[in-house]
Amino acid sequence: MKNKKSIENIPIIFILLSFCGAFLTDDSRNIILLVITSLYLLYLILSTNKIVIKDIEVIVVLFIILILGIFTTLIHINDYSLRNVIRDIFYILNPIVFIWTGIMFKYKYEDRFDIFRIIVYIAVISSILNLLQIVKEPRILQVSSIYIFRNYIDVINAYAVLIAIVLLFTNKHIKNECNFYMFKLNLFRILCIISFIIDFSRTNYICLFIILCPFILPIIRKNIFKVRKIIYIVILIVLANFIMPDLMGTLFDKMIRSITELKAAINWGDPSEIVNNWRGYEIYKAKELYFEGNWFEKIFGYGLGKLIPVGVFSELVGVDASEGGITILHNGYYMMLIKCGLTGVLLYALVYLVGIKKMIIRIKNNLDLYSSKLLLGIFVGFLVSTYVTTGIINNRTDFVACFLMGYLLYLPSKDILETTSQQKYKEM
Repeated sequence: MKNKKSIENIPIIFILLSFCGAFLTDDSRNIILLVITSLYLLYLILSTNKIVIKDIEVIVVLFIILILGIFTTLIHINDYSLRNVIRDIFYILNPIVFIWTGIMFKYKYEDRFDIFRIIVYIAVISSILNLLQIVKEPRILQVSSIYIFRNYIDVINAYAVLIAIVLLFTNKHIKNECNFYMFKLNLFRILCIISFIIDFSRTNYICLFIILCPFILPIIRKNIFKVRKIIYIVILIVLANFIMPDLMGTLFDKMIRSITELKAAINWGDPSEIVNNWRGYEIYKAKELYFEGNWFEKIFGYGLGKLIPVGVFSELVGVDASEGGITILHNGYYMMLIKCGLTGVLLYALVYLVGIKKMIIRIKNNLDLYSSKLLLGIFVGFLVSTYVTTGIINNRTDFVACFLMGYLLYLPSKDILETTSQQKYKEM
């Protein structure tokens, strides 16, 4: 029986889907991942004989965005390619299904396994695979450009690695109760941090800081912040700078340029400006398209399937110029402005704000405190990062991020009752 239970404690499907999403890269990725996850969601519903509708406010808002987009598309249906319409629908459907799967998974398996520990192992395996790419091509370390480096290295499960770093430094259960000996714990930390650094993702660096804030700020407030916990990161950054000085210098320049490259007020007649400030050019063309629309299109958008015309420069993001434009923008809010208008932008922001409000209420009421702090950081991170990396509505929607979002959103009623009872006991 014990062996049977331990087998049940391993969410095989979750692990397979995590790596399935990481290795599939073309347009078929969204279809394959959505179909497999949908079938698994159906299995969870049938096996529990229940459709969980508790804590699904985020899903409801995403579903409203989908309905709005489809409704507006019907008005322009003859103007758009069916392929582009279906592709945009999948972009929104993916997070809906992934988040709901996380909720149903939590409802069915609840206390049978530690989702955090599983994510750590996924991140460690992914980190090893990422580092093996460098071992196979050691000359990569000699390149002088981050862009060239990233062409050689295809970092997988970057968000799982990010979350694992947070867990390995803040979760007491992970550190003390999961058979993590000190050597093993530190080894996992080092592997994940190195993998995190070589991704050279400015957005993920910022998200890590944001997600850590709910854990670090209370400690700083109590004046017991342990400097030792950041020594690992400092040492690794110094080593990285020593081993790859050119790359780290380029990264610093890249971080600085993040502040300026999104500006749309540039002389776009100069092709070099477009190349150097591509995200700003995307915004410029999106604004231009938005203000060309009538009042209905400004309020409700052009619909799913609408392309943003960027001319031959679409080649910069791997889209053939013959396509007529790009469907995804780095700035998720401007993308939503085109697809679903001002209404869509407000709804997209509401997806994150609903989650943030929900987590703040839980933290105030001391409900599932650690998970609530973690999810608060995740929602705030997405609220900010959507400005530069599309957000959860993406051409490569992160399965682990959305699944974890759903898993942590669902709070069983018994947990609320237990917390309330403990508070009453303390008051007595």
